[in-house]
Amino acid sequence: MATRDEKSDDRRDDDGQPEATGPGTGKPAIRPGAGQAEIELEVARTREEFAATLDAIEDKLSVPAHARRLKASVKRRLDDDPVKVVGPVLAGVAGVAAIVAGIARGRR
Repeated sequence: MATRDEKSDDRRDDDGQPEATGPGTGKPAIRPGAGQAEIELEVARTREEFAATLDAIEDKLSVPAHARRLKASVKRRLDDDPVKVVGPVLAGVAGVAAIVAGIARGRR
């Protein structure tokens, strides 16, 4: 529960810290009596922050974006040191081959 500081007009939280305001807090950052230009500036800032947040959420949920990042990461690693990429790939192929061979023997 917010309280008013006795010495100033600042709002304080339960721990006596200045209360957070502005985008992302659910509380306006616009001071009472603000002019039209100040309000429009705050609305534009909030709109930009909201758009950036939506872009970040969309990027996190995008499977093609994850695939592009993974491909770029593997390509970078392959360019830097091919042994570090080829070794695990060969180990994976050998593992899959061993599993397939085991299944083939089990069917006989």
